[in-house]
Amino acid sequence: MPIFKTRRGARNYGIAVGILQLDCSLPFIPGDVDNADTYDYPVIYKAVPGLSTAACLRGAPDLAQAVAAAAVELERQGVRAISSDCGFMLQFQDAVRDAVRIPVCMSSLLQLPMIAASLAPSRPIAVITADSTNLTPQFLKRAGIAPANALIIRGLQDQPEFKTAVFDEKGSIDSDLVESEVVAVTRDIARQHPDLGAILLECSMLPPYARAVQDAVGVPVFDFITMIDHLHAATHRQRYSGAY
Repeated sequence: MPIFKTRRGARNYGIAVGILQLDCSLPFIPGDVDNADTYDYPVIYKAVPGLSTAACLRGAPDLAQAVAAAAVELERQGVRAISSDCGFMLQFQDAVRDAVRIPVCMSSLLQLPMIAASLAPSRPIAVITADSTNLTPQFLKRAGIAPANALIIRGLQDQPEFKTAVFDEKGSIDSDLVESEVVAVTRDIARQHPDLGAILLECSMLPPYARAVQDAVGVPVFDFITMIDHLHAATHRQRYSGAY
């Protein structure tokens, strides 16, 4: 047997991915980034004190150092990659990336260049977000994201169940109602853009509804989980076996 040495400062071993969290209290159902049962591998969470949903959406440059410090702690626990539970944490991508030595993908929105590269430039990409008033082309451009494809950005901030569950933090969520709200928004986009190429779900609470969205419009659907699974696959390669 090999000799294993203590990792200084570590309290956990065998954790694959670390996820930085908003400072909020919401019900996280299976499929949600913040539900550990979503993954086929172990994850660990660390909330950033003071980084509320509202603060993250409006922009919180004063908390960049706190977010980076939380990422350093996750790295100390031995994770091989770091993500987050809010697409608007894109604003902290550079700060976290520069603070650690492991791969960092803080936002599902980082997939947009890859999605665009896979499609003809004439085919638009829909982005379904928690709050379209804050997810603007300018927000994306500040992070260096400016795909050639047209972006159709639609928010859920005015959808009754999503709003009260997520923004008002009422303490419960009717997942069937949220699914119907997300699917209705998706179908409306598809009616207006019949040449739609793909959909990206920005919010970390939306992956549970990805299959319903795909069934409704029949295009590829990307979200936080497609990104985190990609990170895990790249940092935990397996040997192949089989017939030759």
